[in-house]
Amino acid sequence: MAKRERIALTDEERAERRKQQQQLTERAVAQLRSSSGWQRWLTVRARAGLRRLSVRNQLLVMVQDEHATYVAGFRAWLNLGYCVRRGSTSHIRIWAPCPPSKKKLQAWRDAGADPTKRPKTYFRLEAVFSQAQVQPLPPPAEPVPLEAPITEEVQGDTLGWARAPLQQLASELGYRVEYRTLAHGHGGRCDREKKVITISDAQAVNAQVDATCHELAHALVLHDHQDGDLALGYAEEELVAESVAHLAVSFVGLDSSAFAVPYLAGWAEEAAADTFEQIAGLVDRLARRLEDALGADATTAATPAVKAA
Repeated sequence: MAKRERIALTDEERAERRKQQQQLTERAVAQLRSSSGWQRWLTVRARAGLRRLSVRNQLLVMVQDEHATYVAGFRAWLNLGYCVRRGSTSHIRIWAPCPPSKKKLQAWRDAGADPTKRPKTYFRLEAVFSQAQVQPLPPPAEPVPLEAPITEEVQGDTLGWARAPLQQLASELGYRVEYRTLAHGHGGRCDREKKVITISDAQAVNAQVDATCHELAHALVLHDHQDGDLALGYAEEELVAESVAHLAVSFVGLDSSAFAVPYLAGWAEEAAADTFEQIAGLVDRLARRLEDALGADATTAATPAVKAA
């Protein structure tokens, strides 16, 4: 079969394509400005198949297909043991890295390998397919399980095993975890001065795990602070802590969706546009700390990381 040649675009066509790509990204980020949009992003981020993506790509998936649970390029799906169904057309684009070619790198070396002129990796929107567009390959292929089920309830006691790795993480942060009676309606609290996380022992074990994740998120906001992180007020930090806890317990199969993430409309109206993406990035980073702590003991295997294309 003859190889198809790529049609070169004019400068005007390239400019128009870049404009459309930028508009798509801006529209995706803008979704975070509403409570419902933030909730939709958390739903997308909690899915095992999308957890591996960057925040910006998670947002792009959300705005293009909020029901997608896993996305990958054509060849990546083959590596997972699936094939894209005949006739399927990609309707999702995400940013993918494009490293410099061997030819460009060799030309750079031949020219003296000036570090300031080394060819750089750039990003472009690449087509990916959702889980709904693929089917398992026949034997001997062994398709990889793509999604761990959400089966545990907050009022249950099936996640007792999770307390030990969370307490270990607290210890690494310099905190100790205590279980005792707290005022009615208080699931836990984090005392940063005394380095103590207190969890109410009156609630179910699974709820204790949820509360521990929430309070650990408060500890991590300070402990894992990085240059460029936003200065969080009370409302923003509560949004971060509850979002991180929701993602962490979803990782081990706990359905905490009944507990709404607090969101203040007044803050949403006053915050700059890029604030929401920065906070989503913070939530994603801190959630990964908790997921890593829980991962070694989780009863469900994590989905392998696969390049988008």
